[in-house]
Amino acid sequence: MTLSHLLLALAPLLAATIPGPQDPIGGRDAPSAECAGTHSRTMEIGGAERGYLLHVPDAYDSRGRKDPVPLVVMLHGRTSNGKQAASAYYGWTKLSDQEGFVVAFPTALGKPTSWKASWAGKPTDDSLFLAALIDELVGELDVDPNRVYMTGHSSGGFMSYSFAATHGDKVAAIGPVAGLSVDRGRPSAPVSVISFHGMTDQVVPYGKNRWRAATAVESAERFAKHGGCKAVDREELQGGRVHLDRWINTKKGTEVSLYSIEGGDHGWPRGGRRSLPATTLIWEFFQAHPREAKKASEPSEKTAPTKMPGESSKSPERKGLHQLTGNAGER
Repeated sequence: MTLSHLLLALAPLLAATIPGPQDPIGGRDAPSAECAGTHSRTMEIGGAERGYLLHVPDAYDSRGRKDPVPLVVMLHGRTSNGKQAASAYYGWTKLSDQEGFVVAFPTALGKPTSWKASWAGKPTDDSLFLAALIDELVGELDVDPNRVYMTGHSSGGFMSYSFAATHGDKVAAIGPVAGLSVDRGRPSAPVSVISFHGMTDQVVPYGKNRWRAATAVESAERFAKHGGCKAVDREELQGGRVHLDRWINTKKGTEVSLYSIEGGDHGWPRGGRRSLPATTLIWEFFQAHPREAKKASEPSEKTAPTKMPGESSKSPERKGLHQLTGNAGER
């Protein structure tokens, strides 16, 4: 067989394996970020490969969309991962399809996995990863940078509070569940908060705790103070089984809401007579609290650049915090 005959015989095989100009890198089977569905993705930061799941709703279509979509970053608890955070237990994937927002489920490092929150007002390797993840998705997808939100369970709740303190310019609002504020740093921009905490939580106590972190109420009050919010009358829900405390800044639109659940444990609140559907309420709160877009006449507030590998400084951790069993009661 001549060389020309050999090349003709191999042509169909070569055409099937070499990506065309419209194909994503890696071949025809590699989905782009804009493809609907849940995709497993990685990125490298700080010399480590970090993984996350990205869920793009069925209705997403950047080419025919008039307005950019919101982004929600959901953080799992200790010993868990992004796949479990994307499960039906939490309901964020289903809600994403119903409401049309993009949601990312990153995975922490460690054995067991656990998010490393900041104690000294300085970014940690995890906060730098999350900031870079947000930057990547805002740049790659049709995401509204004024409607980026973060929520998390247990260790992920701690990290949500911490990220808002160190990267307040990246998120408009957070929704920690069974998490506490451990960083006294003041957010660089107002951040609204909706928080849920079981009052009989044995893993992350509602009141005083062994880590000397703020209590559930003190955590909410800390962010209310940061946002210049004033307390309003407490509301009693579910027959007095759920107490809602709110702090509001009517001028700036910033709000902090704390749902204290009588008899509530460490699990994610999923509704019923004695609880509330946290996922639905968090999303409704997020919708009502975007970051106010800067007017053309106003000087734009610079977003703090995400430090790249080698520039991060590790802050001291308080003994015992990252040993909390954040997965108890999650599933």
